[in-house]
Amino acid sequence: MDLMKELYLRLKEDKQSNNININNLVENIIINKKVITICGPTCAGKTKIAINLATVLKTDIISVDSMQIYKGMDIGTDKYDTEKYNLKQHMISIFNPDHYVTVVEFRDICRKIIEDEFFLKDKIPVLVGGSGLYIRGVIDDLDFTQGRDITIRDRLKEDIKKYGLSVYYEKLKKIDSTYCKKISENDQRRIIRALEVYEITGKPFSFFQNKWRSRESIYNNSIFGIEIDRPELYKNIEERVNRMFSRGLVKEVKSLIEKGYKDCNSVLQAVGYKEVVKYINGEINLHECVEEVKRNTRRLAKKQMTWFRADPGIKWIRTDSYGNIIDLIMDILSIINNSVVVN
Repeated sequence: MDLMKELYLRLKEDKQSNNININNLVENIIINKKVITICGPTCAGKTKIAINLATVLKTDIISVDSMQIYKGMDIGTDKYDTEKYNLKQHMISIFNPDHYVTVVEFRDICRKIIEDEFFLKDKIPVLVGGSGLYIRGVIDDLDFTQGRDITIRDRLKEDIKKYGLSVYYEKLKKIDSTYCKKISENDQRRIIRALEVYEITGKPFSFFQNKWRSRESIYNNSIFGIEIDRPELYKNIEERVNRMFSRGLVKEVKSLIEKGYKDCNSVLQAVGYKEVVKYINGEINLHECVEEVKRNTRRLAKKQMTWFRADPGIKWIRTDSYGNIIDLIMDILSIINNSVVVN
C-alpha cells in the first residue's frame, strides 16, 4: 500500500521528534498485552482507520458489530474485504441470521479469539465497531446475569405476537425512558430483555447500565472514539446508503427471505434490512425505502454517539482535525506509545 509506505517514511523521519520507534512500540504493546479499540458512530470511517493501524502494527482486526457476525448480511452491514490489505478480520459471518447471539456468547467467542489468535501468537488485538454494548461486554468486567427468567421471556414473546411490539415499546418507555432512547422501537430482543429485567428486579434496565460506569476492564486498553463533523457524517451516510442499494441490497434481502430468514430478529431490527422488507412487502416504494434507511441510519449514529459519550475512558479523535489519515494514525500511535510501559 502506498499509504503504508508513506506512513513508514513518516515514522522514520519523525522518529526523534515524536519518539516513536515502531518496532519497539509493537514489542511493548505485545509485552503489555494491550488491546486497542476503535469505536464510534456508523459511517465515521472507523474500519479504514483500524485497517491502516493494524497494517502498521503488523496485526489483524476484530469486528465488534452485532450484525456483521451474520452470514449473508454483507451489503447492508457494509462488511469490508480486508483480504486485499492482507489482513484477517475476525468475528465476521459466523452465524446464520436465525441464530440468536447474546452479548455473553459474543463476548466469550471474542475473548477466546483475543487470547488464542493474538496474545498467544504475540499479535496486537485491534477491535473495531459501533456496537457499544458488545464492545463493553468484550473488554469490561460486566454482570449480565441479573434478571433472567425464561417463563417471563416466553410470555412476553407470546403477548407481543398478540398485541404488537409497539404496545410493549410504549410500556417500556413509561418504565425506562432512558433505555428507550438508546434502542429502536423495532428491537424486540432488547425490549423483551428490559421488560424481563424489570419484572424480576423491579428496577429499570438503565439502572444496571448506570452501574456499569464504575466497571473495570479485564484488559489493558487504549480506546479511541472516532468523531466527525455532523454534516460530513450525514454526507457519508447518504453516500453509503446509495452505494448499498446500487450494490444490490434489495437482492441481498430477497435472498435472505428466500432462505427463510424473513422473520429473524437480525433482519427485522437491522437498519437497511427492515426497511427493504417493508419495500418488498409493498408497504413503501423504493424511494421511500431509501430515504427511510438514510433517516434511520442517522438516528442510529446519534444513538451510538450518546452511548459512547457516556464512557469517560474513550480518547476522542476528530477526523476533521487532520489534513490526512497519515497524521491521524501518527497521533494515535503517539498516544499509544505514551501509554505503554517501556521494557
